Amino acid sequence: MKPLPSTGPLPTDVVIARSVRAHTATLVAMSVTCVVLMLVGAGALSMAGPQGRGVPLIAGLTLLAVGQLLAIVAAAIAGLGLVAVLRGVGEPGSAHSMSGARDHVPEHALERTSRRLALLMRVVVAAAVLGVAAWAVANPAGIVGAVVGALVAVQVAVVIALVRVRVLQAALGPPADTRAGATGSNDGTGGPSGTGATSP
Repeated sequence: MKPLPSTGPLPTDVVIARSVRAHTATLVAMSVTCVVLMLVGAGALSMAGPQGRGVPLIAGLTLLAVGQLLAIVAAAIAGLGLVAVLRGVGEPGSAHSMSGARDHVPEHALERTSRRLALLMRVVVAAAVLGVAAWAVANPAGIVGAVVGALVAVQVAVVIALVRVRVLQAALGPPADTRAGATGSNDGTGGPSGTGATSP
């Protein structure tokens, strides 16, 4: 019968490094997504040739361009978050850095970036749906191309969702109240009877 190991707060440098790495990874992921969409559009133009550039292709490229634009916006959001962290913490090991960590600047930047990307994810899906509807009304001949372009553009929302869960939320770690509860139970004050929780 020995007590479970306690979990304390992470060191300041670790918290800052996690936030910087998460924002950098998000920025790279969204930039790569933008480049991939550009290559898909260029490939579609190349394969279609001069004779195949009709209304369906134009409709598809229109939706593809919308997805690319929103991927750029996502990259800009990640970049702004990264700048906010770097400005908020200053030089590593400095008093400014310690103050920024105490004020939870890295965590707040991660949460703000995650919220903005969650909103942008909804905008991507809405833009794809509205784009298809607009082409269906304006020129039904382009509906097939618009649907294909929308399906590709929606992949931006998929990438954003993956980044939020696997990068940003992972860097944030468990909620503060969860960590506090785990610490309380491990240090002998959080058991149901208040006498301490021990492992068999």
